[in-house]
Amino acid sequence: MVHCDFSESMNDAIVHGLRIAGIFRKELCLFHPLQEKGKADKLAVQKVLTTIIHRLKKDVSTTPMSSLTLKGDLANCIDRVAEQYDGVMLVLTSEKLKAKLQALQVSQIPFLFVKGHTPESLRYKKVMLPVDLRKVMKDTSLWASYFGRFNQADVTILGATEKPKDHAKMIGKNLKFITQLFTKLLIDFQQTSTPKNSFGLPHRALEQCHKEKYDLLIMPSSKNISLIDLLIGLPETKILKKAGHLPVLCINPKRDMYILCD
Repeated sequence: MVHCDFSESMNDAIVHGLRIAGIFRKELCLFHPLQEKGKADKLAVQKVLTTIIHRLKKDVSTTPMSSLTLKGDLANCIDRVAEQYDGVMLVLTSEKLKAKLQALQVSQIPFLFVKGHTPESLRYKKVMLPVDLRKVMKDTSLWASYFGRFNQADVTILGATEKPKDHAKMIGKNLKFITQLFTKLLIDFQQTSTPKNSFGLPHRALEQCHKEKYDLLIMPSSKNISLIDLLIGLPETKILKKAGHLPVLCINPKRDMYILCD
C-alpha cells in the first residue's frame, strides 16, 4: 500500500509502491486516511485516487491496482489496513516523520520510507541488514530474505560488537539464525562486522550504504522510548533524515510481524 497524502512528493511513494508491488507480485493500493472529513470529502479523494490509477494503468497495465480510504488518522487506520485489507507493507515519503513514526509504533506491517525515485533507488538489489542484540532481528531478517527470494537481492549482514558477554552471545545467536536461514533459502549474502555497538550500528550501516551504493536499509524501529528520545528525537528519525535517496524499511519490534505469503 502507498500512503497518499497529496503532498508534492507523493509521486515518489507511488513509483516505489509500483516497484514493490512488482517485486512481490502484489496489488498496488493507494491509501488515504480521512481525518474528520465528510462524505463529500471522501468522494473527492476517491475520485482523485481513481484518476491516478487510470493514468498508471496506461503505463503499467499488468499490476493490479485499487484505492482505499479509511476514517481516522494513520495510527488509527494501520491495524485495519493489515488485518481487514491484507496490506503487507506501507510505502511513505520521509517527510513529516513525527505522525508516521507514531503510526509505525502500533503497526504490524513494515513502513518503507522513500525520498525521490532515481533508477538506483528503485533496484532493491543490494540490501543492508544491520544485526544487533535484539530478538526482533530474526523477524527483521525475514524481510531481507523476501527481497533475496523475490528480487534476487544480495544481502550484507552487518553485525554489531558488544563487550558484555551476554550481549555478545545474543548477537551471535541472531547471526547464526540469519545465516542458517539465508543458506537454506539459497540467498546470496555476505557477513561482516563493525566495532560499533548496537546503539551505533544503524549509523555505521547508513554510512556503508552511502559509500557502497546500497539501495535498501532494513532496520527495526525503537521499542523502548525514553524521555531523551522524546526530547532529541528517535534514532530512526535521525537515520531517515540522513538517508537521502536510500529507501529505509522500518519494522516495529512491539508487534507480531505480518508474514509474507508466497
